[in-house]
Amino acid sequence: MDESAGPEVKMFQDEIWKKLFEALDELPEKQRLVYVENELNDKTLQEIADEQGENIKTIISRKNYAVKHLRNRLRKLYEDLKS
Repeated sequence: MDESAGPEVKMFQDEIWKKLFEALDELPEKQRLVYVENELNDKTLQEIADEQGENIKTIISRKNYAVKHLRNRLRKLYEDLKS
């Protein structure tokens, strides 16, 4: 996070993170774990598959379901950003 940003930007960033984590909490645990490990913890999907003892296609599918959910859930926030 950019520490030089003004209080309005910080407040907006905090709101984005809040909404993201609310949406993540709605996901099934396995989908949430794949998304968090890949996007927030920078693990590759193959690393996640190996750690979980799952097929890479299963991990890819879980990530895709998570992304679809997050897109739908955060659509209004995204539209607000564009305007």
